[in-house]
Amino acid sequence: MSARSVARALAPPVLVSLLHRWSGRTLRFAGRPADWHEATLMSGGYDADGILARVVQATRDVVSGRARYERDGVLFDEPDYPFAMLTALLRAAAADNGRLNVIDFGGSLGSTYRQCRPLLDGLTSIGWCVVEQASFVAAGQAEFGTAELRFAGSLHDVPQAEGAPVILASSVLQYLPDPAAVLRDFAASSARHLVVDRTPLSGEPADRLCVQHVPSHIYEASYPCWILSRERLLHGLSRDWRLVCDFPCPEGTARTEDGLPFEFRGLILERQS
Repeated sequence: MSARSVARALAPPVLVSLLHRWSGRTLRFAGRPADWHEATLMSGGYDADGILARVVQATRDVVSGRARYERDGVLFDEPDYPFAMLTALLRAAAADNGRLNVIDFGGSLGSTYRQCRPLLDGLTSIGWCVVEQASFVAAGQAEFGTAELRFAGSLHDVPQAEGAPVILASSVLQYLPDPAAVLRDFAASSARHLVVDRTPLSGEPADRLCVQHVPSHIYEASYPCWILSRERLLHGLSRDWRLVCDFPCPEGTARTEDGLPFEFRGLILERQS
């Protein structure tokens, strides 16, 4: 074990958190913009082409076996299985004769698919369609599509597959101008199951808009981000979905720079009968 690893193991968690912040390795949530437009003006933006190129190269490394998985273009050498999500996917497949049909909304170039796939053997069939922005769809279709993994630009473009769809929304609702509108689209789909993952939720009665600053070791960027009201989110979902359970996410708890506490949570839901 290196001296750095020993120091990290012995340091109190609060000190580790502060050290990470000082070194720019944690997300920062700042500002109180009045609306999405103002939040955009307060943000520095990001190099979309540069990020896509980084994710494409990282995905190539994973597909070729040089890394185990990637997230946001960052490579990891050890597997990281999202067990709560896998539970939801296997539960949906069990209810549909072993068929799994996933609509991965905002799923990059298939990062979550590759994380989950080693533990999905034995199912009758698997169909996984990533819904993404046009540049990612083009890259996915050109290089990473398979018989199981496909890419589409909208929910309406998702190809038909066997089985009742499961919509997966992992770390995506908070970055949409109108999350409620997208949730209405989910409700209008034929999906029987919905998994919301890695989403910042607060105990406040209203959603909070801020600007998220990304650590420089990932990429230099800042952009609008919602911290969603757990109460409001669940109330909106309850019209169409039944909450099966919720679960904590590895990102844990955080605070905005002016002190609002929140936690990254996941939700497993199924269609109301």
